[in-house]
Amino acid sequence: MNNKYLLLAVLPFLFAACQNLPQQHTNKPNTMLTENKAIHLSQTLTDYYWSYQTQNNLPNITVNFDKNQRFNIATGCNQQGGTWQLKDQALTTSPLHSTLMMCSPELMLQEKRSADLFSQAQLKIQMSHDQAHTPQLQLTDKNGKTYLFKGEIKPEAQYQSEGEIIFLAIAPEAKPCLTNPNAECLQVKEIKYNDQGIQSDIDQNWKILPESIQGYTHDPKMKKVIRVKRFKSKEAPLKYAYIYDMTVQQDILTP
Repeated sequence: MNNKYLLLAVLPFLFAACQNLPQQHTNKPNTMLTENKAIHLSQTLTDYYWSYQTQNNLPNITVNFDKNQRFNIATGCNQQGGTWQLKDQALTTSPLHSTLMMCSPELMLQEKRSADLFSQAQLKIQMSHDQAHTPQLQLTDKNGKTYLFKGEIKPEAQYQSEGEIIFLAIAPEAKPCLTNPNAECLQVKEIKYNDQGIQSDIDQNWKILPESIQGYTHDPKMKKVIRVKRFKSKEAPLKYAYIYDMTVQQDILTP
């Protein structure tokens, strides 16, 4: 009898202990899927430049999101920028800052469109691909209007490296390419600068650059020094990719 009463006395504590045991979270796989989707979305967002065409006769609005949660916008007129973050399939942005150049009325209007969309905004975001597998970024504003931006992969993502900044002097006269005499290649000299920005070294002889410089338009009437990013390609034999960054110096040739 004593054992029977002892068992009856202990049962309430056993039930209470069972109720306090940690419960399994059945939604953990869903949580992981959501987190992985958010990481993939953020990675794609920062791996591409995103362009939106407002009118055929105007430059695209191009947005660059970086991994430090900052973004900048090229509108064809002033440069705009701010900070961004992703949360629950929404893109939230800070108030924009901007340069203050005067431009044509058409470009100023385009700049206003960009500011209206991205300044202190909360935009629904959706990623997709077109038939050519080019990423597309769909942004929907608070009024339900959608904007479709096309992606162009950044060279850092394409070549999986940050690239090397170099400076090249560009000769006005192009020369036949070494591997294809029927095509013309640029003549270049690499220039180096010290920490004070003073030229410290320059190649003595012009070299024919076998690769083109992406984004650079050559003018045979100009002698230029440009800054480029140089990336090692994964092709064999080793090749380089050159991406135009900016013009440092240019001189017009006199007849």
